[in-house]
Amino acid sequence: MTEADSYPIREFARITGVNPVTLRAWERRYGIIQPLRTPKGHRYYTDDHVAQVKDILYWLDQGYPIRQVKLLLTDPPATAEAPADDWANMIQRMLKGACELNSRAIDEELNAGLASYPMAVFYDRCLTPVLGALRQDSQRQLIQQNFSYLLQRKLAQLICLQQKHAEGPLLLIATNHPEASIHMLAAAYALGAAGFRVEFFGPSLTTEQLMITAEIINASWIWAHLHPSDTNELQQWQRMITEAGLPVYFSGAAPVGLPDDMHLQDSIGRQIQGFIQTAGGKL
Repeated sequence: MTEADSYPIREFARITGVNPVTLRAWERRYGIIQPLRTPKGHRYYTDDHVAQVKDILYWLDQGYPIRQVKLLLTDPPATAEAPADDWANMIQRMLKGACELNSRAIDEELNAGLASYPMAVFYDRCLTPVLGALRQDSQRQLIQQNFSYLLQRKLAQLICLQQKHAEGPLLLIATNHPEASIHMLAAAYALGAAGFRVEFFGPSLTTEQLMITAEIINASWIWAHLHPSDTNELQQWQRMITEAGLPVYFSGAAPVGLPDDMHLQDSIGRQIQGFIQTAGGKL
């Protein structure tokens, strides 16, 4: 095998979107994605491993926990079977930690979840249901506020560490609503695993400020996740598409009439895949 046919772990993480910490956990804890080794012991991966990751992500997207995936890869079920209730248990533990304002327990759950799952899977399967449950209960407003703060703080710390190693073109992400900050931080962390440089300056930038910011930091793309807004605001976002001078992507309540390749739809996982594919990366 030649060097051109293999990938060191950071390059493999960029191609698959699965960060090195998770890849090592899959190898050591679950016995899947077994890399080859150089004489000095460094991990390297092949296109066969890329295909294996795609299969793993498929089963995770169906709701199966990572501990069941090894068997599913070798012996997929002939008929649809109910996944184990690992996600439900994880959600309950996270809710318990949130309701008790137990920052240590929340941090431990986040560390365990992000070690075993890509950010997009963990966000869709665990964090979104937890946030939804807290937001639906008006009596839990303080709980939801504190949990959101702890979650944003944790993600910001992880992204800061991650971005120290990121190179290449830069993506500027934005949102028009504070409640979507977690969504964008999760996207930033997931894209960081794929090797993208990402910047997020909070939810309060106007479209004009966003374009100025993009120019200052020399961004190559803008991704805005929008909550429903009035017609005037949507027109401002629509106008930004023609004035920004760089590709602009939207998710959430996007302006009407966007080209399909600019509208990132469905779950955060598909949004990330859509951005990587149209921005010229691999997945």
